[in-house]
Amino acid sequence: MKHRAGLLLFALTTGLLMMLTALFLARSVTRAIAAPIPPPEGYPKLSISMMTVSPTLANVGGARLEYVIEIINTGAYTAGEVILTNVVPTNTVYNNDALASSGADPIFAAGTLSWTGEIGFDNRVAVSYSVNVLPAFEGVVKNTAVITQAQITRPVTVSAETVVTDDPILELAKISSPAKPGPNKPLTYQLSVTNVGQPAAGLPITVTDPVPANTTLSDVGPDGSADAADSIVTWSRSLSLSTGAATVFTFTVTVDDVVSGTVLENANYNLSSELGIVDGTPYTTTVIDPILYISKSTLPDPAGSNRTMTYTISVLNLGSLATNLVITDVVPPDVDYLSGGSFDGTSVSWTLPKLDTNEVAQVSFVVSINDIAGVFIANESYQVCSAEGVCALGSALNSLILGPTFEAAAALDPVAKKPGGGTGPVTPTLTVHNLGPGSALAATAKLSFGRISVNLSDLIAIPDRGTFSSGPGCGENCKSYLWVGDIAAGETITFTTLEGQSTIGGDEGNIYSATITITDTLGLTNTLPVRAEADGHVTHLSNLIPSKTAPLEIAAGQVMTYQMTVYNSGLSTDVPPYPTVTDTIPLSTTLVEVGPGGEVFTVANRTAVSFTLPALGPGESMSQWFSVRVDPGLVSGTLIVNDDYRSRWFNLEGTGVYSSNTGVPFTTTVKEIGLIDSFKTVSPTLLMPGIGNELTYTIHVVNSSPMPLQGVVVNDLMPWQHSTYSRDAVASAGQIISDIVSLSWIGDVGAYSEELITFTLGVDDFFEGPLTNTATITHSTLMTNVVVQAVAYITDDPVLKITKTASPDPVVMGKELLYTIYVANLGQQATGLVVTDTVPSGVVYIAGSASSGGVLAGGLLRWEVPVLTVGETRTFTFRVKVNDNRPIVNELYQASCAEGVFDWGEPVVTEVIVPYNGMFLPIINRFAGNR
Repeated sequence: MKHRAGLLLFALTTGLLMMLTALFLARSVTRAIAAPIPPPEGYPKLSISMMTVSPTLANVGGARLEYVIEIINTGAYTAGEVILTNVVPTNTVYNNDALASSGADPIFAAGTLSWTGEIGFDNRVAVSYSVNVLPAFEGVVKNTAVITQAQITRPVTVSAETVVTDDPILELAKISSPAKPGPNKPLTYQLSVTNVGQPAAGLPITVTDPVPANTTLSDVGPDGSADAADSIVTWSRSLSLSTGAATVFTFTVTVDDVVSGTVLENANYNLSSELGIVDGTPYTTTVIDPILYISKSTLPDPAGSNRTMTYTISVLNLGSLATNLVITDVVPPDVDYLSGGSFDGTSVSWTLPKLDTNEVAQVSFVVSINDIAGVFIANESYQVCSAEGVCALGSALNSLILGPTFEAAAALDPVAKKPGGGTGPVTPTLTVHNLGPGSALAATAKLSFGRISVNLSDLIAIPDRGTFSSGPGCGENCKSYLWVGDIAAGETITFTTLEGQSTIGGDEGNIYSATITITDTLGLTNTLPVRAEADGHVTHLSNLIPSKTAPLEIAAGQVMTYQMTVYNSGLSTDVPPYPTVTDTIPLSTTLVEVGPGGEVFTVANRTAVSFTLPALGPGESMSQWFSVRVDPGLVSGTLIVNDDYRSRWFNLEGTGVYSSNTGVPFTTTVKEIGLIDSFKTVSPTLLMPGIGNELTYTIHVVNSSPMPLQGVVVNDLMPWQHSTYSRDAVASAGQIISDIVSLSWIGDVGAYSEELITFTLGVDDFFEGPLTNTATITHSTLMTNVVVQAVAYITDDPVLKITKTASPDPVVMGKELLYTIYVANLGQQATGLVVTDTVPSGVVYIAGSASSGGVLAGGLLRWEVPVLTVGETRTFTFRVKVNDNRPIVNELYQASCAEGVFDWGEPVVTEVIVPYNGMFLPIINRFAGNR
């Protein structure tokens, strides 16, 4: 095995190691140097110790057999007081020549060879000796030794065999296919003859096999024939086989029309030759009908009104081959069939020629949903039947249909104008965006204009659709209009006028406005009205509002840029003097660069920047920028608060003095970046238990920061308890040293780059379970070490993982909360998946909100899925309304499958915000005087 061969590196001398090290460092790919690393706490591991014998095939006449027993310690500790006990095999004579590569030589007494000694960490001891086979003996010489040590869980048994003969030795075995035969289906038997003795040349043999009861012979392979009653098959062949070679014989039967569960027995088959008769081991196979499962899903989920929806039907066969399958589905009411399958006006159908064991087939059809919302479409009449008479009915799938979700926006240009009704036109712009999932047919938008002289003929819709009409009264100096038209999911409709409109009245302080309210009627349901309003002011003053953007997170030592924007919500600025925006550089930073026209000065021992702005008209804005470097020594979590920036302008027509607005503080959090983005992968991620399994791990040492990092260290402790490192690690740069249980790498990682470390592990034979490999990355820039892991699953069962999220978090009391459950299968195929979730206290389940056909019964939500394939993840959602002010704790949810595998989810806690019903008064930020 590869990982055993890798252990031979221990035989290298010190001088050779130094030479190899120099060669490795001269190459672009760095390979591991076998060097001592202090072993972690652990215990010895002797499980890959082995015995070899030479030769494995010998002639009669007193052959000499040479044995080597290698006691190999791949554990994380020295093995003291190791005891090897080897009873010299019968029919042999010990040659009194036993040697040990370390410690005292073995002792031979009373037919038993024994050795006691120490096996160092990452070391081995070889015990060798020879025997002579008795001259007259013919047969198998089997030698077995037992290795014991106080700290290992069980004795380790090693053995080796030699076949002693002058003749061929033939073995007879049988298999059949398919593994799950069905009634009235073909079944092929394959007999194999293997030579484990001396080579055979022209040896006549005869193989005989009775045709099993409850079957009918249909075909015989080469060199075979049947008797007159087709009850016995016989093959005659001249056999020439080298040692270890095999030849096969086949015949095919048709299984009778028997009941599922019938056992076909095939016991009396044999091989005859001049060497004698070899009887085959009794062989049975069980006849089984197809076992069909059918399920259904929809896309999108939830579906939307006036849109298409795709039904996908999945059929799984866990039994024998199914043929000529017919899938039918009755199209539910409230939808219209569009495409997919064959439609007869009521049902959709598909025909599949076959579905083999463990295969999944999927078919789909598309429907259009009517102008409805808040109702369920029940699809409950669908099934699959095969020519074998096996049928499966699908569970009902209820799909909640949702209507459109509107967003509205309003804007006025300009947002301010001088007193006097005729002192400048105003252009209103009102928009509606449909977020979906439903589309709106004949939605109604009410457009209201306060103190803006808008006539019906002035209004346009972009894109041009729908109709305008006069609307209801909306008060003094106000006009309203109605628009009726379609808005598809994802579409935006804009309402405006081609030209600016005059305002009505122009006294100081008057407000002119544009308002839009949108709603839609779907069947018996109306969407909640969504409203947006924009206000403009009649004033002779300007009003400059500063705002700011910057990264929300930054690493210590990195450069970040602040972008300041000044927006004029009032009348045009009076110039000169021109408006300005100033900003005091926040603490824990150093100024690096200032945008065009910026000036740097000092205020109270603090660095500040200032920009002179051009004249700004109503609704206009201007942006400027500067960059700072974050102090390199800041710990993760430090807050950089920029709260001292302001706009300043001159109002000539008002007070004749300067005014000022202070911007809303902006906070950036210092966060570790760079090596924290490192990760580890493993391939494959899933294996069946067995012999010779290997895993390849790759550590990605990632530097996502703009600064190169020197002297990064990676330490990887192998999962040595259930695997053996193959001593084959390579790295894209840097230097690796390793021993049998751990690996250490040191190297440099450039800015915005990564280095790779790759190695393989040999999994212990027949180990079953998760195999987790963990590495730790350290560097002076890290506040805490970075730990990366990769998990491979060695199993013949499913591995279910269930997780959940809640949104929004926190949630406002009285509002809806969306739960999303994720179920992933990291193992083998899972069947009969059941997902359950207990609705937590403090909430009320919203009827019908469970996706994928989820059903509520007694406070428990339940979903059923026939199959979850390897690597597949399914998503399930439901909504609740929060009616309590305490945190919502959802902790009783799980996933299970027919294979007996369970997983329980971690609790999800959502904080609740209680809305405040008081009144807030605006604070107007105006400052007179020079600053």
